[in-house]
Amino acid sequence: MPATAPRAVSPVLVALVALGLSGCATAAMSTAARDTMAKASGCPSDQVKVEELGNSRYKASGCEKTEMYICKVAEHAVVSCVPESSVPPLGEPAK
Repeated sequence: MPATAPRAVSPVLVALVALGLSGCATAAMSTAARDTMAKASGCPSDQVKVEELGNSRYKASGCEKTEMYICKVAEHAVVSCVPESSVPPLGEPAK
């Protein structure tokens, strides 16, 4: 039986897989932002609502408090979600 050449991967399939993985990461970062807000504020996590703002930024609100978070992901796992106010602007050294 002759060997067959490997089939090319469809660009649509690649896009769908990438979209699925990014959706998982987005959901994980949203959950991490919610849990971070709940822990920091003492607000029950089921009362914290999270809005995705883009560029790994999330707005978490609950118990009359609101905080913006920047979340980082590596290897499909959330590494950190920190308050945006604690991240120095680009070009400025960390204190």
